[in-house]
Amino acid sequence: MIQPAKAKILVVEDLNEMRDILRRLLGVLGFANVSTVTNGAEAWEQLNIHNFDLVLCDWNMPKMSGRELLEKVRSTPALHHLPFIMITGENASDMVRNAIAGGVTDFIVKPFTGALLEHRVKQALEHARPAPKVM
Repeated sequence: MIQPAKAKILVVEDLNEMRDILRRLLGVLGFANVSTVTNGAEAWEQLNIHNFDLVLCDWNMPKMSGRELLEKVRSTPALHHLPFIMITGENASDMVRNAIAGGVTDFIVKPFTGALLEHRVKQALEHARPAPKVM
């Protein structure tokens, strides 16, 4: 398992407050290396520049949705292994099925507790392989 202090996490969330909450909560849980972006397009740029161990991504965002970002990640050989947790405020079963079909690692519905976030993140990192170097 990748240790929390060494894990590189990318948070993709268009709402400022939720992005800040996620960053602070991850910090309290011991995850010190957290980067944030506001949409899928920015996330895609960062994923092609930096090595991350996990993506926490909102479903509904401007420019590129979480589902579109997931499709790009899963279709890219250098990134297809990357643990990807989708976060959404909608609890629609078709959305969950869609994300699972797209290869999402896990799914978190807002609102959620710090304990749930910690469990899901640690579980995803437990099975993560070290990130290959981005060229």
